[in-house]
Amino acid sequence: MRKPSIFALPALLAAVMAMPVLAADVTETELMQAAIELGKQYDANYADKNPAAMAALYASDGVLISPRGPIVRGRDALTVYYTNRFASGARSHAIKVSEVHVQGDGGYGIAQFSVTVPGANGELHDVRGTILAVYHRDPDGWHLRIVEPSVPEK
Repeated sequence: MRKPSIFALPALLAAVMAMPVLAADVTETELMQAAIELGKQYDANYADKNPAAMAALYASDGVLISPRGPIVRGRDALTVYYTNRFASGARSHAIKVSEVHVQGDGGYGIAQFSVTVPGANGELHDVRGTILAVYHRDPDGWHLRIVEPSVPEK
């Protein structure tokens, strides 16, 4: 059996110490500001019915677990999803962030939302629910990494 090198632990520690520490730079106040700003942009892009701008709010590998369940992965798929969503008549989206929690180089938040969507019969009705969002900060700024809306049963 080979013995571990006495130099391995110091080398590993040196490598870890050399890594940038982004987590220490994120505060709850900064995360709340970022979450509120992303919510405002989301609502504005929704009002403008701009699928590409909606997708750009997400990280490049961002994920939406859509209200009906399908998982939408990546900006190209998100652009298609929002194109179809707007074509269905969905409109009047509003987000109110209620809490955020820092984790690593980002964090997660909980928000309330409302949106007007067509029902099975095609008539528009208001839907209200809760969103769980994971936020990520990268060199391009803050993005949505994962979004999962939840709508209570009636």
